Amino acid sequence: MTRDVGLRAIIFFKGFYGVLFFLVGLGVFALVNRDVSELAERAAESLGVDPENRYLLLLLEWLVGVSPRLIATVGFGAILYSALLFTMAWGLHLRQVWAEWLTIVATGLLVPVEIYEVAQSPRLIYVLVLAINVFIIWYLIRRRAAPGRAPQGIEATLSRDAPAPPSRRS
Repeated sequence: MTRDVGLRAIIFFKGFYGVLFFLVGLGVFALVNRDVSELAERAAESLGVDPENRYLLLLLEWLVGVSPRLIATVGFGAILYSALLFTMAWGLHLRQVWAEWLTIVATGLLVPVEIYEVAQSPRLIYVLVLAINVFIIWYLIRRRAAPGRAPQGIEATLSRDAPAPPSRRS
């Protein structure tokens, strides 16, 4: 296997975020059947956030109405997304064509949301995430379209493993 720094960076990025979303999912599951608004109040207090902060008050008001079922759904969604990220990372590590296409499509589906976030609130982190995801899509499409690439995937495997056509005996 050749040393492909761009692909290795994408694998690391997807794997890192897979771990992050998995941990977030587990953390969210820990909140089921707990008083989430009280936990948020204590967290804000320990961080030194003004208890009269209007954003904190809005958050606390919203958290009062959050059901355990919604919390479990969010946790399950985070763990499912982490599984998707791990699948992309592992498939890319194995140099699978399907993983490249899965990564292109899954990452591309998030780009419109990220563009909206940047347009609504142009924060550095939003711009950075958008730039990274656009780079990932561009890089993988460029890899797929690179001239001189040997055929890969199931088609190449089938064409290599297929028996030769029968010959005619004279």
